[in-house]
Amino acid sequence: MKAWHVQDTQGEHQEIVFAEKRSEAINQSEAYSLEGEWTNVRARRAKYADGLENNSDEVIEASIQNGWWHECFDCSDIVTEEKKYLIRAGRVYCENCQEGATNGSS
Repeated sequence: MKAWHVQDTQGEHQEIVFAEKRSEAINQSEAYSLEGEWTNVRARRAKYADGLENNSDEVIEASIQNGWWHECFDCSDIVTEEKKYLIRAGRVYCENCQEGATNGSS
């Protein structure tokens, strides 16, 4: 399925949504449900995540490798592609919190 980078016009709510059409992606998005106005939401193709809808870890990895940042699940540190990180079960861990994630304490 096609991947779409959907966000509100302010760039505060962003996510990857999987849908065949742009309009479907907007309607399914968190940005649309929070904004309430269709015209306040933008969607553009995120081809790097096409077909990954059943694997959240791969979606996160693809987004990081394409310029996104995520917050560490444990400490809220910002994780980017320039830093070491671990993705496990749909959660991102910074270099300092990886050990707890691999030992199962998170």
